[in-house]
Amino acid sequence: MDDLEDIIEAVVDIEDIVEELTEPAELLEDFIESPLLIALALSAALAAVVTVLLVVTTLFSLLFAVGPVLIVGLLAVMFLLMTGLAVGGFIYFRTDIPSDIQKKIDSALEQSDDTPRANAEMTEQEAIEELKTQYANDELDDYELEQALEAVLTSDRPERVVERHR
Repeated sequence: MDDLEDIIEAVVDIEDIVEELTEPAELLEDFIESPLLIALALSAALAAVVTVLLVVTTLFSLLFAVGPVLIVGLLAVMFLLMTGLAVGGFIYFRTDIPSDIQKKIDSALEQSDDTPRANAEMTEQEAIEELKTQYANDELDDYELEQALEAVLTSDRPERVVERHR
């Protein structure tokens, strides 16, 4: 069932990226962060549109039952395969961390310090990266991650926050 949920989540993410075409600043920001995902999402959206058009054309051509049906049918199958491969590639290269959570992690990283404190064993950035890993491994839920990120930024000993959430 997780695979089906991943596919649905990927389609929603692809839709969000396509919606960003109307907001070029956000699209450019996402493109700088992950150009491969943006390219795969846009190619998946384009292939999906072409697939729908070709399937409709195939059905329309079947009404006339003439030679072009075979050509349009082959094109429809080809673009259906391309759509599947593009969505599959998007799912394969996408991280396990949702974009809204990734933004919170990135925000915490921007606020964090990379210099070790007096008695601390790890820096704030190292602690945030460790919390990110724990979240990706399903050891933390969204709420616990948010609380831990806040605690890391205010704690004198970030490693204690990480250890508390293990």
